[in-house]
Amino acid sequence: MNVALVLVLDDGRQQELPLRKPTQVIGRSTDVTVRIPSSAVSRHHCEVALADGKVTVKDLGSSNGTYVNRKRVQQSAVKAGDLLAVGDKVFVVRIDGNPATVDAEEAFDEGYVAPAAQAAAAAKPAAATKPSPATKPSPAAKPGIPAETPAKKPLAADPDDSSVADFDFLDEDDDLKKQPKL
Repeated sequence: MNVALVLVLDDGRQQELPLRKPTQVIGRSTDVTVRIPSSAVSRHHCEVALADGKVTVKDLGSSNGTYVNRKRVQQSAVKAGDLLAVGDKVFVVRIDGNPATVDAEEAFDEGYVAPAAQAAAAAKPAAATKPSPATKPSPAAKPGIPAETPAKKPLAADPDDSSVADFDFLDEDDDLKKQPKL
């Protein structure tokens, strides 16, 4: 079984990340398999496991929660085409090449969980609601992304990081790099 997570952004960009190990930890820390340097992502946010022909995602006690198809989960099986929201990032689950194509903007709109909804879901799990497409947040308007930061940057990874994948193309990186390492 070939499994990949396709990171989708609201501006139409996407990046595929093949999952080659039986267990992958997604988080902000430098010791995880998939590193997302975003303040909305916990150090050890969630785990994706591949076993017995199934793919499961398990929240690791993250602050902002892990969502599958906009529903907050502690642990859930996922299938091809499901949308996985980790902090402020959205992934499309691709299994054995399905879905073959991904409309990144549409997938982002369908899978993004606004921080206010994440906070409400943390207090009351059923409170997360889907915003209308007309109220799609702009990159500069999202919490954690300074308004003066350009909304678009090319995709790039930090070659000095020891993690398997590192999404250091995100706008909030500059703010994180200024913070002391804990």
